[in-house]
Formats: sequence, structure tokens, C-alpha cells
Amino acid sequence: MDLNSIKAWAAALFAGMTLLCVTSVACAAGIPADEGVPLVIGGRSIHVFRAPIGTFTATERADGARRRIERAFAKPGEGWTSVKPAAQGVEVRLDDEILFLVVPGDVHAEAGESAEDLANRASRVLQKAWSEARERNDPRARLEGLLKLVLATFLLLLALVATLTLSARLRRALVAGLHRRVESLPASHWGQRMSGALPGIAARVAILMTWLLVMAMAYSYLTYALAQFALTRPASETMSGSIVNLTTQALAAVVDSLPGIFVSVAIFLLAWVTTRVSSEFFDSIEARPSDSSMLNNHTAPATRRIVNASLWLFAVAMAYPYLPGSHTEAFKGLSVIVGLMASIGASGVVGQIASGVIIVYTYALKKGEYVRIQDYEGTVTELGLFVTRLRTGLGEEIALPNAFVLGNVTRNFSRIDGDRGYVLDCALTIGYDTPWRQVHALLLEAAATIPEIRKTPAAYVVQTALSDFYVEYKLVVHVDTDAPATRARVASDLHAAIQDAFNRHGVQIMSPHYMLDPQAPKIVAEKDWRPPPATPESKA
Repeated sequence: MDLNSIKAWAAALFAGMTLLCVTSVACAAGIPADEGVPLVIGGRSIHVFRAPIGTFTATERADGARRRIERAFAKPGEGWTSVKPAAQGVEVRLDDEILFLVVPGDVHAEAGESAEDLANRASRVLQKAWSEARERNDPRARLEGLLKLVLATFLLLLALVATLTLSARLRRALVAGLHRRVESLPASHWGQRMSGALPGIAARVAILMTWLLVMAMAYSYLTYALAQFALTRPASETMSGSIVNLTTQALAAVVDSLPGIFVSVAIFLLAWVTTRVSSEFFDSIEARPSDSSMLNNHTAPATRRIVNASLWLFAVAMAYPYLPGSHTEAFKGLSVIVGLMASIGASGVVGQIASGVIIVYTYALKKGEYVRIQDYEGTVTELGLFVTRLRTGLGEEIALPNAFVLGNVTRNFSRIDGDRGYVLDCALTIGYDTPWRQVHALLLEAAATIPEIRKTPAAYVVQTALSDFYVEYKLVVHVDTDAPATRARVASDLHAAIQDAFNRHGVQIMSPHYMLDPQAPKIVAEKDWRPPPATPESKA
């Protein structure tokens, strides 16, 4: 990179930073950038002219001051700046030459400053501008700045390589040590339960800290590099001042938010304690025997969820004003967006919750009951806020949305006048050429062979329809068990017993579609009940 390239790069950067410097200086003085005419020399705002003097407007005063300063900078001299009171205001001088006049009209009324303060500030800034003007015309100073920039770049690259290498080694050592530490903990320890997540979290935190360090190094390098050249030094000072101001504001914001954080934590702790007490109360009710009161072991789980959710929502509403940044426009806008998204996306969720509450409090289903909902049947294992879970006799778990359960007809086989057990039915169709009394007797005979079927109340048969080609029969029995999950096995045994009984007496089962009599009876003789690979010991 030659000297001309450096000058072109610096000039381009200076053009972009001039406006930033003017705005920053004006804001630091409490002066809006759109008021008055600023006098900018070498990227530095010397003074802001606001009031006219005689026939000279503020713009003309600024233009005249700029021309005088440029001529003064071109002359040889010591660069001594000074101020001197005058009749109309305060004179700002360079090497005892008057450059411009600061009048009381230039003072910003709300800044709490005087013309003398503005003149003194302009004098100090003018001194820096004079020194930088001399430096811009000094090839030796530019070469020295270039050498410092090259050295700083080399040191930055060296520091980045060292930081990334050391970070990778420390991260691997941290993850390995954390793995060993977690594995040595007892199985009941919370760290052991999070053994899969803790090393990953530690690794990502280490990566985050590394990148924060790299960003800090890059920012420091950029600030230092810009400070080596007169054209870009104001930008460097602006960056340094900005980071200091941001740090100061952040620390002040943290200190100011501590009381609100304390109140929020206290509210959430109170909500946590209250929900724990609520959970213990409802757990004790759930452990009691069933009764007819409104709050019993059936409604206690759902009531606990509703009460605890209400407590947490109330806690969030109470703590919201005390959360840091809750009064800012950004926080309010984010809250509106989140609320809108929740309102649009949670309509179905709210419907599921409402359906679950209705199912629980209307006693449509109870945990442990055997039910059939449309084409799904099984034992109710969970009545949640969103889904109802069924466990089939084959070991499957079915999760049905609460809105689906509420919107369909439910057949409950476990409510037989409050007695233990559940109802089991078996439907089949037999032709009109078979006496119905014989069919009744065969069905009852098959039911009597199953040990789990109760004798009282006795099994019975009903004829549900007289169809075009057959009679529809339904065998209804009561299973003597409190474990509805055995229904699949009992139903299978009953079906097998019915086939054996009908085959033994030579009665065809033409179910479910019977239209024409076959040429040969569709029965299996008893001597053919156990063909290979069945064995004589196979279940009858």
C-alpha cells in the first residue's frame, strides 16, 4: 500500500465520518444538529453559529470564519489559541489573529452555558484542528502512522490466532472435565440428569465469550488505527466516546433496574411458593377415595392445573411493570407482536383446553375407564389439558385431541351401575335357517367357558336387527376385573369360544355379509380343530 492509496482511503473515510463527528459533538453539547450553522474544520466541529451580527447572517459568519481559519492554518506560526472578551461577545484568536466572534445569541438556551464557555471550547478544538492540519502536511507523520498501523495489524492477527487456538484447547479441556465431573455425580443429582446438555452448554458459552473477546479486539484495533491519521482521528475519538458512553449508560441502567428486578423476583418466588402449596393441596385430594363432591380425586388434577396457571399469569401481570425495559417502546412493540401471534396461533390450543375442562367437569370420562371413541378404544390413562390418552389391550397408546373426544360419541364400557368390571359385547350374524333359540344357547355356552366373565349379572343375548338375509345377534357379558387392559385378551378368548361352539354344533357363521347359502356348510369339524402346526395342547 503506497502513500497515495492511504490518502485516498483516508479521504473517503473522512467524508463518511464528518457528519457523524458533527452530530456527535452537537449532541454532546446538548444542541440539536439541525439548529444553527456548524463550523467544521478537519472533521471537527469548532463552533455553531446561531445569531446574526449586524447585516451578517449566521451562514455568512460561518463562511467567513472558515475562510479566515484556512488562511491562518496556511501561515507559519506557533498555533497558540486564545479568547478575549469584546464589546459584542468573546473573540477566538489564533496566534493573536481574530478568527471569529462568539456572541450571546450563539448560546443554546437549554444547555446552561455562556458565551465564554463556548469560546473556550472552540479554542481547545481549534488547537487540535491546527495541529492536525500541520500533521496532514507532514509526510513523516503520515509514514509514522502507517508504520504503527502495520504493526498494530500484525499484532491483531497474532492475537486473533492465539486467542482462537487457546480458546479451542480450553473448550475441549472444559468439556472433557465437565464430562468426567458429571459422570462421577450420583444418579439422583440434577447434573447427572442433564449430563447430555451441560457439556454442550459450556462449549457454546465458551464460543460466545471467545467471539465477544474477538469483537472487542477488533473494535480496539479500529479505534487505534483511525487515531493514527489526522483525517480519521475525530472518528476514532467518536468511537472511543461512544463505547464509554454506552458502557456508562449500561451500568446506570443495570443499577436503576435492580429495585425492579428485586420486586419481580419476589413476585415470582411468591407465585412459586403458592403453586407448591396449591399442588400439595390438590395432590392430597387426589389421593383420597372418590366421593360425590365437586372437588374430588377426578377433578383435582385439572383444577390444580387451572389454579397454578392462573397464579403464574397473575404473577407475570404483576411483575411486568417492574421488568427492565418494560416501559420502552421496543418492549411494548414486542409484547404486542407476541400477543398477536399467540392470539392467532393459540385459538386451537384454547379450544383443546376448554374441551378438556368440559370433559373433566362433566365426568364424561374418568381415568381407568375402558371406552370407545369413534374407531378408537382403550383404557383412559390420562385426561390432559390438550389430549386424552388411551392404552389399548395390545400395548398401544392413542392420543386423542380433547376437541375430537368432545365432538364424538363416547361408549363407556366401565360404568355398570357403579360395580367393578366392565361390559363386553360381541356381534355376529346368522342365517334365518338357524333357530334363534339355538343361537342364543350357543352364545351363552361360549360365554360360560371364559373364567373372567362374571356369572352375575348373567350374560344375555339380544337380537339387534332382522336384516334381509340374516339375523343380527349381540352377546353382552360383564368382565370381572378392575384391569380393563385385559379386554383384548378376554375378547379374543370369547371369539375363539364362539367359533368352537358353533363348529361343534354344525352352525355356520356367515358374518358380517351373508347373501346366499354355500354349496357346503362353512363349518370346521371338531376332529379338524388342530391341524398342523397346531398341537393337541393348543388352547381349545
